[in-house]
Amino acid sequence: MASLAITSTREAQADIDPLSGIDFVRIGAVGNAPWPGNGQPVDRAIGRGGVSYEYSIGRLEVTTAQWVEFLNAALDRPAGDSIPFISVPQFWGGASAPPMNPEGQRFRARPGQELYPVGDITWRMGAILANWYHNGKSLDRAAFLNGAYDVSTFGFVGNRFTDQLAHHPDARYWIPTWDEWLKSAHYDPNKVNGDGTTGGWWVYSNGTDTPLQGGPPGVGQANFGFSTGAFSVPLGAYAATTQSPWGLLDVAGATSEWTEEVFDFGFLVRPHDGSSWTLSQSFQAVDGVFAVAGSDFPHIADFSNGLRLASSVPAPTTGIPGAAVLFILGCLRRRR
Repeated sequence: MASLAITSTREAQADIDPLSGIDFVRIGAVGNAPWPGNGQPVDRAIGRGGVSYEYSIGRLEVTTAQWVEFLNAALDRPAGDSIPFISVPQFWGGASAPPMNPEGQRFRARPGQELYPVGDITWRMGAILANWYHNGKSLDRAAFLNGAYDVSTFGFVGNRFTDQLAHHPDARYWIPTWDEWLKSAHYDPNKVNGDGTTGGWWVYSNGTDTPLQGGPPGVGQANFGFSTGAFSVPLGAYAATTQSPWGLLDVAGATSEWTEEVFDFGFLVRPHDGSSWTLSQSFQAVDGVFAVAGSDFPHIADFSNGLRLASSVPAPTTGIPGAAVLFILGCLRRRR
């Protein structure tokens, strides 16, 4: 019965944002207890994941179709009007298209690949995407350079980056904090504890303490652990079997998702979490709440790194329930 209650909560709280096209899920349970640990010898997440406010986060990672729209705005521009720090992904469902500006670059989503995940995303690209959404997708150059993050701060002094550490307080969209990411992936407001209270943590992002099994849709629970066509699986393909307690999809598999956290190892890096399509089955423990998938400098465009955005509450919505989104995902998959 608990799973039915969770499903109902997911569908009631998910809405499509008409500006970005992102299906945002509202994360409540304000003031939840942080992750208490479970005896792992190395666990950076102990004491983390408690969030004292409501926020929204994407049900899916940012899709190929959404990146196509952004890159066309950022790269198909006249000479001298380029946007810094933007590169073209190699691992996605996009393809080149004739530019509108002779000096520009333009793209299209290949038919049936609109929901493909996108790798090669730097943290800085995610920040600039958040700026663009924050500013209503204006094509003015300034709309890309501030709003959630001040791009003028992006740089290095020695081996320590100078990028703005956290989004502006009034940002409408941002790269999720690690606490926000952990809560939306692993905390379950409906979990029934041994003492009869509700609300608690699962080790894995499918609402269980059992490691996920990678494999193709219909065989595995997440998009990792197999080589043939793994990056050609649409986001949402595992919706029928694998969701986080809040209804997030592809937390495990697809790409490893950037967060706003900063780790200081004598040099600064930004962590990303959740396994990527490149993960072999033997490393499935990386999906545990106690593990961090990896970390990189914010300018690194690794093929396994992607993005899921967060948003303020209340976010602009059309009132389309999450159930409708799953229907749309199913239709797109059937088209393939």
